[in-house]
Amino acid sequence: MTTDHNARLLAEFEIKSLLVRERFYRDTCQWQNLRDSYHPDSSQTSIKITWFAGDIDGFVAGSKKMSAGGTNATHTICPIEIHLNDERAVSVSTGSISIRFLHEDAEYDCISYTRFVSRLQRIGSEWKMLTLEAIYERDTITPVIPSTSAAIFALEGARPSYRCISWCLQRTGCQIDHELPGQDRPDLVAGMMEDASVWLGKEE
Repeated sequence: MTTDHNARLLAEFEIKSLLVRERFYRDTCQWQNLRDSYHPDSSQTSIKITWFAGDIDGFVAGSKKMSAGGTNATHTICPIEIHLNDERAVSVSTGSISIRFLHEDAEYDCISYTRFVSRLQRIGSEWKMLTLEAIYERDTITPVIPSTSAAIFALEGARPSYRCISWCLQRTGCQIDHELPGQDRPDLVAGMMEDASVWLGKEE
């Protein structure tokens, strides 16, 4: 295996890792890590999606405001193709955007199936994103619980973050633990992550 081939494989791995982490940082409100995923000069960056067009600093600020306002999106992303040319790259990924919302006292999930396209540049020893653009393919809105039979999904002690899977499992005889980490219990999430950090030896 040639050195050039090894270098290409390493670059592709680093870029794919960055793309996945960038979306994870956005979903988990890790704003500084999100900002650090992009070129340090914001004038070199551009994000163009449904609700925002501008640079990374504006995107981080807008994402903070959106999250504080109760609009939380969850992203999946699977980098498929990485086109490399020396210190530059273009990535094409498949993915989805999921938003749960309340409308007239009923909960719904909106899922947008999307392709993400990004330009990246190596800055020193690290790859950084310059752009994030989306190609929207299709989307759906479905009720979280069908209104005609909502009562059958009632489960005492059920948590919003995993009540449906709890119902599915309990009906087969499983005992459900209702004190697991979830988006509705950020204290439990923080505790789990702190424990993991201590185990790793990086307690702050």
